[in-house]
Amino acid sequence: MKPFLLLASFITTALLCTSTLFAHHSSTAQFGEFGSNTKTFEGTIVGIKWGNPHITMDVEITGGDLEPGSKWRLLSHPTGVQEAYGFSKEEFNVGDTIKIIGWLGLRNQPVFWPRAIQVNDGPLKSNLRFTDMIDIANGTFEAMGIQPSANLNGSSPARAGEGVAAR
Repeated sequence: MKPFLLLASFITTALLCTSTLFAHHSSTAQFGEFGSNTKTFEGTIVGIKWGNPHITMDVEITGGDLEPGSKWRLLSHPTGVQEAYGFSKEEFNVGDTIKIIGWLGLRNQPVFWPRAIQVNDGPLKSNLRFTDMIDIANGTFEAMGIQPSANLNGSSPARAGEGVAAR
């Protein structure tokens, strides 16, 4: 009986450990390459969870590239990352209008990852600092009216050069 209990304990421990290994997901696997085509759409925030491991917002679509009346879920960064990018919990309220440029989920679920977010009549702000420097240098932000994130890996947009930062 003792070997059985030892084996059962080992299997249980192994299963618990492997489930935590697979708990985190790849954003690229879920939403595609971050250089791929994005969709633009608007909606009304109908639910918010500002917490870890990821911030989520439920959005009822009102226009753009998605069907009006459909309900989608915004998945985003953990709270600390989102706040480092220049967003705050107080910016988002149920009933607010939201404009998104983002990537749709690849698994036929109504989820998206935002490239840029605009709340009400505020600025359209970047939600992905990893490509901000490239997008600033290429003029993508200027063309799309996107404000770079507040924290570009610890450096300001001026790091890309005065001419680029002026854009």
